[in-house]
Parts: sequence; C-alpha cells; structure tokens
Amino acid sequence: MSAPRDDDDEEVAALRAVLRNEALMAHVIANVERMPPLTDEQREIVGALFNRPARTPPRRRRAA
Repeated sequence: MSAPRDDDDEEVAALRAVLRNEALMAHVIANVERMPPLTDEQREIVGALFNRPARTPPRRRRAA
C-alpha cells in the first residue's frame, strides 16, 4: 500500500511516503492496538467508507 506508483499524483505520493515512515507507523499501530474493538455498526461504517465507488470527475459544461 505504501509502495510508490507511477500514476500517483503529488498528494497520493506524499501520503504513501508518510506510510513508509516506520517510526510514525509504529506510533499509529500502538495507538490503534489500545483502542476497544469496533461495534458492528462501526465496522459497517468503516467498511462503507473503504468500499465507496470511485469518484467520477465533474462534468464539463458545454459552451453555449
């Protein structure tokens, strides 16, 4: 997931670089492991967020 890809835009490339920061990820993992388990409702919400359809670009208006 953190590996750079040729088609990444600048923002995605920067986010992937953050994921490759081992110290930061160790801190994130330590905090996540201290959290209580998600409820079924929370799992559904998180799952829906990760499985959203891809955004479509806005339509261009035709010149009048």
